[in-house]
Amino acid sequence: YDLDIIHSHVSGHLYVLLTGIMANLKGIPHIHTTHCPWTDAFRPRILKPFIFINDKIFNKIAFNLCTKIIAITPWEIQNLEKWASQDKISIIPNGVDPILFKKIKPNNFKKINHIKGKLVLFFGRLNPTKGPDKLAQAAVEISKQHKNISFAFVGPDEGMLETVKQITKGYDNIKILGPVRGKDKVAEIYQSADIYVLPSYREGLPLTLFEAYASGLPVIASSVNGIPYELKDDVNGYLVNYGDIEGLKIKILKLLSDKNTSSKFSKNNLEKAKNFTWDNIANKYLEEYKKLLN
Repeated sequence: YDLDIIHSHVSGHLYVLLTGIMANLKGIPHIHTTHCPWTDAFRPRILKPFIFINDKIFNKIAFNLCTKIIAITPWEIQNLEKWASQDKISIIPNGVDPILFKKIKPNNFKKINHIKGKLVLFFGRLNPTKGPDKLAQAAVEISKQHKNISFAFVGPDEGMLETVKQITKGYDNIKILGPVRGKDKVAEIYQSADIYVLPSYREGLPLTLFEAYASGLPVIASSVNGIPYELKDDVNGYLVNYGDIEGLKIKILKLLSDKNTSSKFSKNNLEKAKNFTWDNIANKYLEEYKKLLN
């Protein structure tokens, strides 16, 4: 094909290298968005040698062949500079679906799922790296003393469903609801919550963080990888060390009892979310395309 630009996505795959070779042979600009695959977590030992070779050889060649590299978080820069010059790299984050900014009425999520009182939300894959078991432990500790606080775990099982079920067994205020489909349903769930908790072991740049911002939710998240670049402690929410169950418990109870702080975080997050509309993100990419064509 007679192409003007080639745009590839997700680093660490063979097609990034092959695209770079083909683009250079044909004299076509190649822009690549990384999507932050550098976080190391729970990978089988058998993969370690391949990851090492990829980092030492193939990534260096692939990024050298790129005309432009787009990181989605500033946290990536420290990795990318091992393989590419700084002038090649720009930062453009992910975007948030417009429906997240709109109020869903009527919102029947809590009624349908028999949820009472304040709601603390986990929204994401039930994967070991997401830390749902950590929030489940904190939820049980809170539930022993506070019957008016509910918790909802929403997302597909990726190995942690049974663990979360076992931890929360016997607590009717802790709901495990599985995956949800439909953007309107996603927006409805966020808007029904009072706090969003992201207790992950690793995160490049979680889209759910921006979805929570767009929904006006105060956030409690692990202080890992790209998160501290977007969530400032005591500004957008609270940062807690991964695995700190007591820390999660303290911050959840503080936000639910302190209306002024919760309102401050909510207001700040609604304002910050404006930076992550898809129109804004698309315009940033359009500017990069124009530079490549010129």
